[in-house]
Amino acid sequence: ALCMPCGPGNRGNCFGPGICCGAELGCYLGTAETQRCAEEDYLPSPCQAGGQPCGSGGRCAAPGICCTAETCAMDGSCLDEGSDGAQEAAEKNLTVLDGSAGDLLLKLMHLANRQQQQQGKHPLL
Repeated sequence: ALCMPCGPGNRGNCFGPGICCGAELGCYLGTAETQRCAEEDYLPSPCQAGGQPCGSGGRCAAPGICCTAETCAMDGSCLDEGSDGAQEAAEKNLTVLDGSAGDLLLKLMHLANRQQQQQGKHPLL
């Protein structure tokens, strides 16, 4: 069974009594977001959260983060896990860059046009 949902908008899952993680959220350890995760100890069936196994008995909980029921650690092997999210983030950053580069190009074109117009008014003989 998948572990209980938790965190803002229930977009995370409980990893342990005090750990709530999600791909978009990252991980909460021992915060208000993790309070409901303590209830899992009373559920009869063990649950499985997260992606691929990592570290010593942990699972990838969020991009670059590996969690066991007790603790979380940074883990590079978990970066591929949310590659869609990372890809989207990278693309968003690129579009921001393209936007400002585009503005710059427009300004340069306006400048070039202005110089041409001025040169047209004052032909260099």
